Amino acid sequence: MKKTLFTFLAAAFSLSLAAQEKFGLSHGPYLQEVTTDKATVVFQTSGKAFSWVEVKPHGAPEEECVRYYASDHGLKMAYNTFNSIRLKKLEPAKAYDYRILSKEMRSFQPYKVVFGDSIATPWHTFSTIDPEGKGASIFITSDMHGDAAKLDTLLHWADYKTCHAFFYAGDMMNYMDRPELPFTSFIDISVKRFASSIPFEVVRGNHETRGNLAREFSRYFPKEDGKIYGAYRLGDIMVVMLDSGEDKADSHPVYAGLTDFDAYRTEQAAWLEELVQTKEYKTARYRIVISHFPMVMPSDNQKEGVWKGWEDAIRKFLPVLNRAGVDLLVSGHTHRYAYYEAGTEGNNFPVLIQGAYSAARLDVKDGKIQVKVIDTAGQVLKEAVLDTDKR
Repeated sequence: MKKTLFTFLAAAFSLSLAAQEKFGLSHGPYLQEVTTDKATVVFQTSGKAFSWVEVKPHGAPEEECVRYYASDHGLKMAYNTFNSIRLKKLEPAKAYDYRILSKEMRSFQPYKVVFGDSIATPWHTFSTIDPEGKGASIFITSDMHGDAAKLDTLLHWADYKTCHAFFYAGDMMNYMDRPELPFTSFIDISVKRFASSIPFEVVRGNHETRGNLAREFSRYFPKEDGKIYGAYRLGDIMVVMLDSGEDKADSHPVYAGLTDFDAYRTEQAAWLEELVQTKEYKTARYRIVISHFPMVMPSDNQKEGVWKGWEDAIRKFLPVLNRAGVDLLVSGHTHRYAYYEAGTEGNNFPVLIQGAYSAARLDVKDGKIQVKVIDTAGQVLKEAVLDTDKR
């Protein structure tokens, strides 16, 4: 009798808890790949649902809303929790309001769908890229390795509220082995601070290539062309994002024969050769490259003799970049701040290594890039002014 009563009470308690868990968003929304005419909204619901995004010009009445869905081969995405919805046919240099609407799906049978609770989030505002924009303030950090509190501290010291663009230069997680890890490591704190209104871009580090979910990277950080590396214009600034892969040789036993980064970097180098010949690249007043691996290797790392992947990245990318009029390359990986002036290690442009305990703020305007590197105590590690008009 006591056992039966205990079972009944436990079941009742579980049902009570379930009833208290309201349907809603568990993560996001955060923006990805905002361009002159497109943007992607990413979010996750607490239960399986049918979701969409409503968009209108900033300040316009709700009657002007346009609905956007994620659909594939004629089917709108439904009965899912993770969502990536692409907004299209937007206008350049224009502010938009958006919100997420979602209907919980309690049952999804062939001829019967049972909906549950519905939600509508508050409105968020973002702006498309202005192709005629002049300069920007850019935040860059890397190598947080899952420490969201440290990222928050660096955002504070860099005065993130005055930044226009955010880049994470790799190793923001230790591994990709749990679905929640990207959120708890850095996405959630980014959403709390800015990412529902200003996108962040993630340059993959070698630690994001590790773990049984590493092949899901692009799901969290979607690009329309499906690639992880890429480039885009932020007004008169060209930002190139390189994916440098793993730091050791593909043949290293720890990779169990599951990596193919040498060929991947060869493919990427060919893309880079084409990119730097484009009008979009050549007409940029400022050219900034972000790579997890520095395009120089400190002497102590050279002596270790095991970083064949890093060496391969330098061998394939550096010659192209040296001919491309790069103003600055920002990287991480070493967990030690360093700054290499142009011409010191075979590099025709300055190389900044930040991350782990520091971040960089770049204030780009009037033909100059003002570089400021700050650490978690708010101390300034480096200040420099690069005159790009003298390139």
